[in-house]
Parts: sequence; C-alpha cells; structure tokens
Amino acid sequence: MTQPRHTAHFDHLRGLAIVGVLVHHVHVHTGMGIPYLNTYGGLLGVQLFFVLSGYLIADSASRHPLGSYAWHRILRIFPAYWVAYLFVGFVGRRIAWAQVQDNPIAFLLNLLNLQQLDPVALIDFDVLSVSWTLTIEVLWYLLAPLIVWVGRKRPWAVLLILLAVSASWTWLASTGRLDALFAQRFSEIQRPHTPGQIQLFVQAGFPAQALHFGWGALLYFYRDRLASVPKWLPWAVSLALLALLPVYIGLTPFSLLISGLGMAAFMLAVLGLPAFEIAPLAWTGKVSYSIYLLHFPIIVYCHHKFGGLGAANLVVIGLLIALCAAVMHRLVEAPGMALARRITRPKPA
Repeated sequence: MTQPRHTAHFDHLRGLAIVGVLVHHVHVHTGMGIPYLNTYGGLLGVQLFFVLSGYLIADSASRHPLGSYAWHRILRIFPAYWVAYLFVGFVGRRIAWAQVQDNPIAFLLNLLNLQQLDPVALIDFDVLSVSWTLTIEVLWYLLAPLIVWVGRKRPWAVLLILLAVSASWTWLASTGRLDALFAQRFSEIQRPHTPGQIQLFVQAGFPAQALHFGWGALLYFYRDRLASVPKWLPWAVSLALLALLPVYIGLTPFSLLISGLGMAAFMLAVLGLPAFEIAPLAWTGKVSYSIYLLHFPIIVYCHHKFGGLGAANLVVIGLLIALCAAVMHRLVEAPGMALARRITRPKPA
C-alpha cells in the first residue's frame, strides 16, 4: 500500500474549509458575505476539517509509534491553543481570575481541550467560540490508534461502527432523549446562553461527528483502490449532496451525516486532481489552524470598533486575521511542530 501523497491539495482543502468558516462567521456579525456559504459555510468547513483529520491522523497513527504519535498530536494542537485561549481570556478580559478560583475544574477542562464534555466548561469558560470542535479533534486523536489497528484489516467494519454510533447519537439527541444527561450542569451555567447553544452541545458531541472522521479514515485505507474510481464520480456525488443541502437539511435528523458524505466525496475529488498549487489558498491552508483559533474574537472586535466602515470593515477584518495568524504560525505553531520532530527523531546508533 502506497503512502498518501501530501500534495498542496491538502493545504487547498484546509484553505477552503477555513474560508467557509470565516464567511459564515463574518456574515453572522456584519450581514455581509457569500450566498450559500453565509448559511452553510461554517457547517461544511468544520465537516471538511473533520474528514481531513480522519485521513491525515489515520496516516500519522499508521506511521508513528504510539509515543511519537502522541508527541506530534500534543505539540500540534496545544501550544497555539493555549496562547490564543489565555490571551483572549485574560488579556481580553473574557475570564476573571475569581471565576477560575470558583470553578477550577471547568477551567482545567478548557486547558485540556475537553470543554465540550461539560456544559459549564464550554459556555462559561469558552472565549474563542470555536473550541468545541477541538474537543472533538482531541477525542479523535485518542481513538485513532485503535481505529487504525482495526482498520488495517477491516476498514468497512470501522466505518459501520462509526456510522452506528453517529446515527444513534444523532437520533437520540434530535428526540431530546439525551437532554437529561446534561440537565443538572446546564442549570449551573452562569453566562447568558441560548437554546441554540444547548442544542449545539448535545447534538454536536463527538459521537455525532465520529462518522466524518470515519469517512476520512476510509479514504486513507482505500486510497490505492480509490485511485481507479472515475474522476467524475466523486464530483457528481459531492455536487448533488451539497447542492441539495438546503432541501434535505430540514427533512431528516440525519441531514448532517449526509452532508458529511458530500464533503468526503469532495475531498476525494480534489485529491484526484493533477498536482498544482494555488499559492494564496495553500498559504491560507498552512496557517488555517491559527486562523481558526483567532478569527472569531477578531471579527467581534472589528465589528464593534470599525462596524461603521461598512464593507471596508471586511478589509480590516481580513488583514488583521491574516497578520495575527501569520505571527501565531511563525512564533508558536511552527516551533511546536519542529519540537515534535526533534523529540521523535530516531537517535543515531
């Protein structure tokens, strides 16, 4: 089985994912944006990130011993997150030290990127407004070595198990049968919150998202066989499923599982393209994690400070996000990844 080609297309996909998230969140605060992405960009961008992670983390877990794999994952996600979280939280005065003293466990869950497991930790201590997805990523990192061990021989068994988990959780959540599990903790939340946040917590938990990672892992396990799939087929599947999203999203509780399949087909289609690089999109993909961490607080800040500028505010938002993300990537992300490579480099005999 060949190793996956880490072409610029992976960065292109990351770039497209973060653009979708950005357009959605800019629209929420400014009313400006791009039709379709205004409504669905955040959803599809996050799903594409999850499918990508399913593929790339399955690759990482396959190639590295468990200790090396752990170091790569820890130093990839935590240093930049800690800088963003602590800076926005304390310098931006979103968290008070007295609040930490009153509820140190909820604060610790945020530092460990496990905030999505507890309503108080997520809603009272979240300052980035996107960190719920990082809990989903961390749980996938923990599960991926087992998935790879099973998936080497039975990839479809892995997908069927994850399908059963996601479908079951989605159905239970949509019917309110899981609400009682979290009712007590929701009653202890201090910050003002909306039913939408409660719904996000219950319906967007890791079990509901697991299938997206499963699609990515399946693309990894079957990458050689899928190379012979007609090039038009994944394009047709993704176009159909994503174009019809506004139609079926209200018809079934499983609509997000269907759109996840559309994103997996889209990823397969893009990876099947000839090698080329679109430099601005590839750069956006390379710094997409820093953009993801910082973009929401920057959008909110610019909307309050420069909202009167109208469309010119979009330029300010874009430039500030690009600048802050470039600095974060250069000073925090890249050194963290380099440190992981040094720690895990085989020692000379």
